[in-house]
Amino acid sequence: MFTALVVASFFMPDIPSSDSPAEDIAAQLAADNTAHRLSLLLGFLADVAFLVFLAGLWSRLRRWEGPAGMFAALILAAGAAFVTLMLISGGLHLALVQYASGGQPDPAVLPALTDLNQWVGAAILPPSVAMFLGATVAILTTRALPRWLGWLAAATAVLQLISLAGVFQTTVEGVVGIAAFSGFLLFLVWVLATSVVLLLRPGQQPAGA
Repeated sequence: MFTALVVASFFMPDIPSSDSPAEDIAAQLAADNTAHRLSLLLGFLADVAFLVFLAGLWSRLRRWEGPAGMFAALILAAGAAFVTLMLISGGLHLALVQYASGGQPDPAVLPALTDLNQWVGAAILPPSVAMFLGATVAILTTRALPRWLGWLAAATAVLQLISLAGVFQTTVEGVVGIAAFSGFLLFLVWVLATSVVLLLRPGQQPAGA
């Protein structure tokens, strides 16, 4: 469900650039008001679906790593931070849509909200990297899930780590752009593949449990 909702959001309009005048930002948001509200709904449902996935993944890895497992706890904490930042980004998006449709926009407000939304989006990367690093070590050391999922998580973490360099660039292109796009695609693939494995192999216990 998470993967399907994220893919569906690809077809929704993007938030206008903060470099545009406030009047242009307001006009674009007002013209696509319904689509933006639908995008917000899809994002909220995706966040809920990801929380369900995160709970199932943490439960499986904690069972194999033990109650004091550090890496299962890292996945839970980083995943919770990831969802929290996604919700904050959604709140800023909603503020943009509501403010743009409320009359004459203040020239300083809409670009500022757009910039804030972009920075919150960039801040999602560090907890995502931490979550995938935790998943890599937990899976490879406990064998709670197939090893190939651990290596796929490692590749995702590396690509997202490279894409962090794009935070300090005005335009993301070249190696950083490829890493950012590839890391995002691997993120979706990993969540989908891990979900399938968790559903097909429910309730497995570690040896000697």
